[in-house]
This record gives sequence, structure tokens and C-alpha cells, in this order.
Amino acid sequence: MVLEQLVNIKHLQQRPVIAVLLGFFYSIIASVTAFIFFRNSLSLPILFLITLLLVPSLMSLLSIEELRERKDKLQHFFQNHKDIFEVYLFLSIGIVTAYLLMAAGLHYIGISIDSLFQEQLKVLGKAITVDQIQSFSANKLMHALSIFSINVGVSVFLFILSIFYGAGSIFLVVWNASIFAAFLIRTLEAVSRGVEHAVALLGVFSLYVIPELAGFLLAAMAGGVVSKAMITERFMSPEFKNVVGDAFILLLLSLALLLVAAFLESYAGVGLIQMLM
Repeated sequence: MVLEQLVNIKHLQQRPVIAVLLGFFYSIIASVTAFIFFRNSLSLPILFLITLLLVPSLMSLLSIEELRERKDKLQHFFQNHKDIFEVYLFLSIGIVTAYLLMAAGLHYIGISIDSLFQEQLKVLGKAITVDQIQSFSANKLMHALSIFSINVGVSVFLFILSIFYGAGSIFLVVWNASIFAAFLIRTLEAVSRGVEHAVALLGVFSLYVIPELAGFLLAAMAGGVVSKAMITERFMSPEFKNVVGDAFILLLLSLALLLVAAFLESYAGVGLIQMLM
């Protein structure tokens, strides 16, 4: 694939801005292609086309990740995982940014965003209203724990699916990023009062959306490297155990980030959003 040849894995690992641009431009290319061939139903074709573009580069990264883990055990844990985590995170930011720009473009020319987020909106359900935000009052601790319990289920689900799907875990990363983009767009449509107000709301959302997104990515990443180890390593060999041990720590870090995100949303995010209303 021509685009694959243009991506230097070492540069992708070392320069987060390249990962953002890669996620952004791959999303735009996928969207244009989907618009040409699947104009009446864009949502799923865009997701699959973005995944198709990303698979070669990210599978190379997963191979490097699994090789490091089998050799280093728990030594240099954070250094070993920093590159791929940054790539996953900044790719997702690039994908979310592309979706936001595409949705803004459709809104500007008077076209509904429903075709862009058709499947994502089914997951999100009804949009949040200004009245719901202003009248929201709940025990902050219980609200945080409720959000955390839901997100734990999603994180474990991503981890398990990533083990079984291997390269398919990249689709889960893209799907997750598109869900966040759909949530942001739908909420901003419902409650924003112009560009400046929308930017302020995005700043508040980023306080807890980014760590939440990072938590989900860690879970998908952990499942992906376990999947690779199951193919390349002998079951229960020392190398296999090293990879599984690292993956378990990644999953625990995922849960820790989700806990932080839940408390940020309950104790800071909700109050700040109410102030902006």
C-alpha cells in the first residue's frame, strides 16, 4: 500500500505530532472514499477504511512492543510502553479532531451529521439538554463510582476483544475515538452558544475525556500485545509470561486512569460545565 510506505515507524514512535497528523489525514482520506462509494451510509464504511489504513503501521508497532516485553520482563516498563501508548493516544486525538472538523463542515453546508455518526448515535442514545445539565444534582462520590463501574466494563470488554481479534483491536481504537467525537459534537450542538462557548466547553470536556480515552486505549493495547504473544510465543514460556505480566499491569493502569477520569468528571467537570451554562 502506497500510504504505508510513506509512514516511517521510527518517526511515528518518536514524534507524537506525526501520529496526530496520521490519524487526522487517514480519517479525511477514509471519509472522502466513503463519501464517493457509500454516500447514503457513511458511518461504518469510514470506520473500516480508517482501520484498513492504520493496520499495517500499528501491527508493526505491536510486534516491536511484544518483542520488548518478552526480553525485558518488568524492567524499563514505562520506557518500553511509552512509544506505543503515545502513538495510540495521539492517533485517537487526530481521529477525533478529523471527525469534529467533518461534522463542522457538514453543519456549515446544512447537511445533517446523522449519516456520519449513524452507528455511534445509536450507542449514545438521547442528547443531553441544557435543562438537564443545569438541574443536575447528585452525590458526587456515587456519581463517580457509577461512571467508573460502567467504564470498567467497557475497558475489560476492549481487553478481551483485543486478545481475540488481534489486529482487529485497531478497529476498537478507531470506534472508541469516533464515539468520543460523536458525544462531543452532539453535546455541543445541544448546549453551545457559539464558537467561543463551544471551545470553552471542549476545554472542560478534555479534562476528563482525555484520561478516559487513554484508559480505554491502554486496555486495547494490553489485549493487542497478548494476542501477538499467543501467536508468536510458546504458551506459558518465560517470554509469554513476561508479556502477560506486562499486559496485566497495563490493564491495571487503564483502570486507574478511568478512576481518575470518573472523579474529574464528577468533582470538576460537571460543576465547570454548569458554570458555563
